Amino acid sequence: MAYTKQDIIQQAYSEIGLGSYVFDADAEELQYALRRLDGMMAQWNGKGIRLGYPLPSGFTRSSLSDEVNVPDMALEAMYCGLAVRISPALGKMPSPDTKVFAKQG
Repeated sequence: MAYTKQDIIQQAYSEIGLGSYVFDADAEELQYALRRLDGMMAQWNGKGIRLGYPLPSGFTRSSLSDEVNVPDMALEAMYCGLAVRISPALGKMPSPDTKVFAKQG
């Protein structure tokens, strides 16, 4: 199954207790998370962690429907890392486990 950027974002929201059954992210919240995801993956790429993630060529050239094209082993690190990055803007605190999984990933 091919995962999309929106799949990663939805999993990150779930990781901080805002699953789709409780929380419907609006377009602005999804775009914010998308920018944070792209930024995190660009940072990883700059550190030599190249997973095949499709980095956008410009700030507005990313889409929620883009496939992430990363190995399955990287998915948990991605959504936990994203959860840690977006939680302050939502007034949430990621769990200690989420922080550990993000760091270990």
